[in-house]
Amino acid sequence: MSSSGKDANSGHYANYVGPYRLEKTLGKGQTGLVKLGVHCVTNQKVAIKIVNREKLSESVLMKVEREIAILKLIEHPHVLKLHDVYENKKYLYLVLEHVSGGELFDYLVKKGRLTPKEARKFFRQIISALDFCHSHSICHRDLKPENLLLDEKNNIRIADFGMASLQVGDSLLETSCGSPHYACPEVIRGEKYDGRKADAWSCGVILFALLVGALPFDDDNLRNLLEKVKLGVFHMPHFIPPDCQNLLRGMIEVDPSKRLTLEEIQKHTWYLAGKNEPEPEQPVPRKVAIRTLASVEEIDPDVLESMHSLGCFRDKDKLTKDLLSEDDNQEKMIYFLLLDRKERYPSHEDQNLPPRNEIDPPRKRVDSPMLSRHGKRRPERKSMEVLSVTEGGSPVPVRRAIDMATHGQRSRSISGASSGLSTSPLSSPRVTPHPSPRGSPLPTPKGTPVHTPKDSPAGTPSPTPPPSPSIGGMPWRTRLNSIKNSFLGSPRFHRRKMQVPTQEDMSSLTPDSSPELAKKSWFGNFINLEKEEQIFIVIRDKPLSSIKADIVHAFLSIPSLSHSVISQTSFRAEYKSTAGPTVFQKPVKFQVDITYTESTSATKENGIYSVTFTLLSGK
Repeated sequence: MSSSGKDANSGHYANYVGPYRLEKTLGKGQTGLVKLGVHCVTNQKVAIKIVNREKLSESVLMKVEREIAILKLIEHPHVLKLHDVYENKKYLYLVLEHVSGGELFDYLVKKGRLTPKEARKFFRQIISALDFCHSHSICHRDLKPENLLLDEKNNIRIADFGMASLQVGDSLLETSCGSPHYACPEVIRGEKYDGRKADAWSCGVILFALLVGALPFDDDNLRNLLEKVKLGVFHMPHFIPPDCQNLLRGMIEVDPSKRLTLEEIQKHTWYLAGKNEPEPEQPVPRKVAIRTLASVEEIDPDVLESMHSLGCFRDKDKLTKDLLSEDDNQEKMIYFLLLDRKERYPSHEDQNLPPRNEIDPPRKRVDSPMLSRHGKRRPERKSMEVLSVTEGGSPVPVRRAIDMATHGQRSRSISGASSGLSTSPLSSPRVTPHPSPRGSPLPTPKGTPVHTPKDSPAGTPSPTPPPSPSIGGMPWRTRLNSIKNSFLGSPRFHRRKMQVPTQEDMSSLTPDSSPELAKKSWFGNFINLEKEEQIFIVIRDKPLSSIKADIVHAFLSIPSLSHSVISQTSFRAEYKSTAGPTVFQKPVKFQVDITYTESTSATKENGIYSVTFTLLSGK
């Protein structure tokens, strides 16, 4: 039991969280541990995610708060439930539904490719839950078998909404996030995208994996993998039913305007086939009345903070104005959905807990005093500490952001993040006529031809390039060395170990016609720069779109790095490492600007561009 309340890397945390006793570790990720919790009276089992607030950047904590708000908004039988939130000065505890069936990933590894009937059962449940999310303007953005859990009856639970985002109206999303094997081409290219279309692509890749036991796009080298995804050319095994092949081609469609929507998917013949097969469980119908709020005092403070956490309502004045509007709008719809959820599941202070010898026991995040729907103020609940509006862990508008995508260590993410619970490195499932590599988790089906996309980059760099030399000096250089050492390596549906890039990998990011400096890795030179604040790289004879694509590729291949688009020619990035000495754990923030250099004979197609890397903070 002594190990249940201690983490070697993060110090001590409580042995009890409210009425729950912490037991075995279910998994471990970059944001912390997930442990089994058992209710002291009822023996109810829950999964408790423990987040160390002292060792995570502000942006990661914002992401956790956003996940909490989203889980409050989504109530569906096939979405993992959030029960409560506890916190103390150092830790944040998310009390989640516990499901005993493990991950769909492990189920697929164990069974190999599934029958069309079983694959359809899982697929229907995923689409049903995802359609519910989209109807509430929530896009998951990191759908993959590692984030799909199974209960004791082998029913799906969509989990890990750490990269999810609210997409309001016809707006587009900008942050590149997700896992490269499951991400759509427009996300790979770093373009603005429709999160609903991105989720539909990911579901197509998941369905392919269920039916084939391998992935449609795979490569030992990350750059080659990204190129294959952008081309969208994959082999369709003959054993997939013809109507399902049609569905897969419609979902794994490079052009998002031609890609099937969830509505079209649910009307497809293969989706509707199997009349005797079980239907996905449907959510309990909820009729939430949207009424007029008479004044600011009538707005519930907890719901308002949850809306700020969602990221797209960060303008508090505008949000307040929209909520007080007499017209119905999306802001009011989300507000009253969250208010309805709060009133159906009020968060009261725990009662009759036995005394425990803990200096800073976790306290439940309880409801603030608020107005009821009928305009009457509720009596204030007595509490040792009202935690719903504290600086340490509850939603604070000025700290919110939607561009952070760092979570877990299960599957390398496009944003450089990873998610899930396991860190065991296994080999890649491959679509190949030869025997799978030793340790490959997904056996290759017999007779499956080699996947050979057209115009795919020839050759694959050595899987074991020479290690990078150690670099001494200031912490800034040391952190950048960490970035370089993790520059490439294939993300893990198959849990592959990361690889250090070869010089060929690094030089391929810039054209042969560019100056000698630009032929080297941009990040490699960033590490070796003499001046610590900025580095300038000159690139000639390459269009702006290609330069931007190379920068996005570089961002995507770095673990624990997130980026956002500032303008057409500017990016901002943050790198955070949670491993190693304390000096590595401070976030490094930098900006990348692309400038066109005018000349008498140059055009923007063959002129000269300057790429400037500027250190903002993190020395």
